[in-house]
Amino acid sequence: MKNFVFLYAGENASHAFDAVFSGRSAFDRCLDWAASVPGLCGISVGCTSKNRVQVEQAAARLSADVRIAENDAWDTAQLLSALSREAAAFHADNAVYSPADRPFLDLELTKELIESHFKYVSEYTFADGYPAGFAPEVIHCGTVQILSSLANETHRELGCLPVSNESIFTVMKTDINSFEIESVIAPKDYRMLRLDFSCVIKRNLVACERLYSLAEKNGIPFTAEKLSDFAQSCAPVQQTLPAFYNVQISQNCAAVPFYSPYKDAFLEKYGVLPFKEQNTAAQDMDFSRFVSLLNQIESFSEDAVVGLSAWGEPLLNGRFAEFVQAVLSHDQLSVLVETDGTLVTEELARQLSGLARNASPRKNGLPPLMWIVSIDAASRQMYDTVFENGDFESAVRAVSVLHKHFPSAVYPQFTRVNENESELESFYRFWHSKDSPSGGNVIIQKYNDFCRKLPDRKPADLSPLERNPCWHLKRDMTVLCDGSVPLCRQRLFSSVGNVFDEGVEKVWKKISEASEQNIMGAYGEPCRNCDEYYTFNF
Repeated sequence: MKNFVFLYAGENASHAFDAVFSGRSAFDRCLDWAASVPGLCGISVGCTSKNRVQVEQAAARLSADVRIAENDAWDTAQLLSALSREAAAFHADNAVYSPADRPFLDLELTKELIESHFKYVSEYTFADGYPAGFAPEVIHCGTVQILSSLANETHRELGCLPVSNESIFTVMKTDINSFEIESVIAPKDYRMLRLDFSCVIKRNLVACERLYSLAEKNGIPFTAEKLSDFAQSCAPVQQTLPAFYNVQISQNCAAVPFYSPYKDAFLEKYGVLPFKEQNTAAQDMDFSRFVSLLNQIESFSEDAVVGLSAWGEPLLNGRFAEFVQAVLSHDQLSVLVETDGTLVTEELARQLSGLARNASPRKNGLPPLMWIVSIDAASRQMYDTVFENGDFESAVRAVSVLHKHFPSAVYPQFTRVNENESELESFYRFWHSKDSPSGGNVIIQKYNDFCRKLPDRKPADLSPLERNPCWHLKRDMTVLCDGSVPLCRQRLFSSVGNVFDEGVEKVWKKISEASEQNIMGAYGEPCRNCDEYYTFNF
């Protein structure tokens, strides 16, 4: 059985050549793995003109020749076309495919995949249950040709998608019953860790660096199973850099749901309510400080989603459009706006859609600008029960207006509480329809009692049987108008530091200390009473 290896080093392999593994790069380690694949008949690397020299320099040290497939416009169709061409060039039986930024590809697991592929006469074989990054995909070369035809002709909409870890299987799913598929199952399911041991983004690169150095220091074998077990209890590997920065740009509110703790907490702290007509001294975030914060975010996290809605109504900030534009000027950052919708206008939506259209494609693969509109009801009567100072018709109209300018990036939201549970089904049926004003997008949100500060209004308990470490401590940072940062959003106005005074990195280290305790199973106050630990943003 002749197998050729295809390593994909397209434009999203930005950290594949960073020499951070004892002076060697992830790509160097991929080449070593590739040269040892059983039945090897050749190695190909898909690259761009920008990194071709790096690929050639790294490949020059191998005794085997490495073919180069250069393309500056890689997408799923181009990837499958290149796989098909290279398979024909090598007269191979199977393609062993992997991104070129995976420093921990497990040779023994690869052998197991190939043996299973041969034994069961499979067309596609993959490893299931492990964190991403330990195993390649094995595809029969005849199947590669079929998939290439599907991506380039029958399902061109899928062929146009950017290359991702799911590219091959996404095309295969269009006619999945026509393919013989086998999997090698991990001894236990590690997928809940949501770890990706590739170097495609800085966050993953940091995880890989830490896993490599700590495993080496502790004598952990570099196998998929042993490294996965080690990562499962290793806080520095699980928490790397923030993926979501939720920033408060306005203290004031428009419509306020009765289940929000913000109004009472604001009154307790400042002695006034957070409504513009009553709170004349309320502050918006200083724009120049926000710009400085974005520079810190890009430098520290590289890519991230920046929310503008930690608390308050962001559209009440008089420079709201400038805040959005400032985020979009960084091509690795996306914007998320959560709003009550009452201030959304056609003019504003048109202005912001122009900014989004002119923005370069986000390197994180997300839309430049995303919207969540809180509605929480299927009728005006229920809406008026849930919201103070709200307007049901305005909120629903806001979804229509925004969807026209931001298709596929607008989500009406329903937060489940006992009081509105009777309208959940009608809300979901209406908004989930492709003919709805959201085009079928909808978010059903669980109720948050803020560590039992609020009454229990949950119509259902969705918490897992076994507690997992908090995703928000591992991936989120909330920043208030004055730059202060609570340990998490549950803490409202408490603060562990200030990003304007101390910087993002120093404040994140303080959050990391609490997260490490959480990962080790030490849940102090008020974490032990939290019901948000299993929810996930980005």
